[in-house]
Amino acid sequence: MVTKKWARGSVALMGFFVTAGMAFAAPELGQSAIGSFDADDGTYDIKSVTSLEACEALCKADSGTCRGTVIYQPDVTKPEMQCRLNNGFGAKPVFPRIAPEELDFDKAIADLNAYRVSKNLRPLEYNQRLNRASEVHARDLANAGIISHTGTDGSGHGDRVQRQGYYFSIAGENVATGQMSWDDVFDAWKKSPGHNENLLRDDVSEFGLALVYEPTTTYSTYWAMLVAHPLDVEYSANAN
Repeated sequence: MVTKKWARGSVALMGFFVTAGMAFAAPELGQSAIGSFDADDGTYDIKSVTSLEACEALCKADSGTCRGTVIYQPDVTKPEMQCRLNNGFGAKPVFPRIAPEELDFDKAIADLNAYRVSKNLRPLEYNQRLNRASEVHARDLANAGIISHTGTDGSGHGDRVQRQGYYFSIAGENVATGQMSWDDVFDAWKKSPGHNENLLRDDVSEFGLALVYEPTTTYSTYWAMLVAHPLDVEYSANAN
């Protein structure tokens, strides 16, 4: 009997559990329900495959739910194996949820403005109302376990900004899920043309940023950022 564990692209070695390049001795018999459906460890489906690559592909195809896989191969002389798709939930999860790095707001502001200045753009100023609107949307996404620019009440980002008493001439929003640190989400936004456009808008002057962690959902982390320019600059300054 051989069991192998795969987590987001790591390589499995014969006769070991492997995750992120680290190998662990296979569990003793009876330690867990290897080879059977065990929702307690996060297994939500089992597929028959003939290669590790096929199992990895199944997980990637269901990336919205699949956090990793465990392979069970009862006979190493035969290619048939069971691919256990795992969502990271359960009382004893194979792929336990890890809390993200705490958001360092000072670092985020410094990084964002350094990036803008490097492109000959003015830095942005923190705005409390924009931050509250970002927090509202990030929490809404976390409660629903989704990623969307549309709130569960049908609101757009402009609606949410105005609900906080901020009236704008222009407003843009970035959202993201799954990133475990500000560095990760900032890098992802810079690499995405649409998100990067918001980071480098030349017609905005203020922003807000929020991170919500909800480990009971598939994505775990929910990010929201707003960039905007107020209708009345003096009003905005007084609002802070």
